Amino acid sequence: MSSIPLGVLVVDDETRQRRGLAAMVRELRPEYEVWEAKNGKEALTLSLSQPIQLVFTDIQMPIMNGLEYLQQLRISGQGETKVILVTVYQEFSYAQQAVRYGANDYLVKPVQSQQLIEVIQQMEQVIEQEQEALSSNQTVLNQIEQSMPAFVEHLFSRWVTDQLQPHEKSLLKSHFGWQGRGEVLALGVCAFPAEGAIEWNSILRNTVLELLHPWAAAVVFPFETSIEHLVAVVNWKDGADVAEANRNLQVGLEKMEQQRSISSWFAWGQPFDFDEMQISESYEQANRLISLRFYEPHVRCLNLVVIEDEQPIQEVSTSEQISILKFIESAISGEETNQPMHKVQDLMRRMTQGYPAPEALKTQWIQLLTGSLQRVNLGWSEEFYLRHSEQMNHAVAEAASLSNLQDRISAWLKELIHELHGGTKSEHIMKKCKDFLDTHLHEELSLDIVARHFYYNASYFSILFKNHFGLSFTEYMVKLRMQKAQHLLLHTDAKVAEISRQVGYKDIKYFFKVFKKNVMHTPEQFRRKFK
Repeated sequence: MSSIPLGVLVVDDETRQRRGLAAMVRELRPEYEVWEAKNGKEALTLSLSQPIQLVFTDIQMPIMNGLEYLQQLRISGQGETKVILVTVYQEFSYAQQAVRYGANDYLVKPVQSQQLIEVIQQMEQVIEQEQEALSSNQTVLNQIEQSMPAFVEHLFSRWVTDQLQPHEKSLLKSHFGWQGRGEVLALGVCAFPAEGAIEWNSILRNTVLELLHPWAAAVVFPFETSIEHLVAVVNWKDGADVAEANRNLQVGLEKMEQQRSISSWFAWGQPFDFDEMQISESYEQANRLISLRFYEPHVRCLNLVVIEDEQPIQEVSTSEQISILKFIESAISGEETNQPMHKVQDLMRRMTQGYPAPEALKTQWIQLLTGSLQRVNLGWSEEFYLRHSEQMNHAVAEAASLSNLQDRISAWLKELIHELHGGTKSEHIMKKCKDFLDTHLHEELSLDIVARHFYYNASYFSILFKNHFGLSFTEYMVKLRMQKAQHLLLHTDAKVAEISRQVGYKDIKYFFKVFKKNVMHTPEQFRRKFK
């Protein structure tokens, strides 16, 4: 028996024959819903309006006979309905027409109970198999639909890096049907708010698609090497004003920056023709322009930076290397960093003529500074040498801009010198910093504000702070504020809003969010549970 009750229709112009066959079906399958029709026209109306899966129909009927009904049923798209012809006629011509119109079987009047049950069981099995296949196909389709965006992004990532096979190119071309002019657009967002890079990539993706929509179709996907960057493959519409689209993109991103307090940037690769399906050169140019953010971090559209072909890093002569090493050695012995940093800055300016690749520049400086460490290593412990070597590598590798690179080298060098001379100055400053933070916790404090208060460069102060406290400035401030908030909740009767202000949070909703994340309770829950 079928696991799913079926709808059955019995069609015959002879009332006694129709009701008799319908009664037999109801007796054999009480759970089935059975309809009756006295001709093909009524049967067609019922078939198109009711959930009917199985039809028993006579052939010779007035208005519309059984074969005409079957023909119209198939024309209307009801190909899945199973139709059994019930007739006294056994001529070959009827059988031929029945097969042509899609009949599934036939019974000869008078219909016997055993014949009927065999046909019903056979049709039930066929219907169940079709339903299982349909369910399986739908599952596969759902899986394909869910994975399609990621699959398409993967194909586009391979396409722009010239890794696609010919059949994959054909698949993309047939799927999107893009033609004519295209370009690759590289995008990024800096200074992510609390939501994080992944959520902001989604916001940026949707914003870019909306801004470009009047002029182009686009697919936006993340760089496979960095979640902080996005790539858009753009297909310009016929007659699109590309300059106007670019202006709209700049204005839209600027508005998003103002609303969200972030910094965004973008770079266009060279135009290409979709008919040729070659976009790797456009991607390479956009990727090349991305690196210019290292030198021009405040430029939104990096295409506006005028450059020649990429230049290699200027070679550093042996005499220049020895000169820098001597300056650094002199600075370490005399606890003075200004002189070698001037030398570093002069050499940096010469090495960066023509905007060389930032990673190559960083590698060159890591090699240069490693040589400096080895030269001035006079009896240091292995732990001391390895720690400062790792700090230097990290400081250089994580530099986000040229000025940041110089600041980080300066901070690393100052910290090395201070530690070699007992570290008394940095420890004293950090003690004063802790006292300052404890007494000014209710104020809006940032790394820049605190660093300026103690007359330090923010980049250097950040490294000094983390080396001393073991936490970044932001992490330390959250920890300090949460500790103070817990103390006030347990030892005072102050309202939560007042406590929020006392620990530096003007937005009480944000205070609740941070407190719950760090303490695992809301402020009220914490007070009730532990006071």
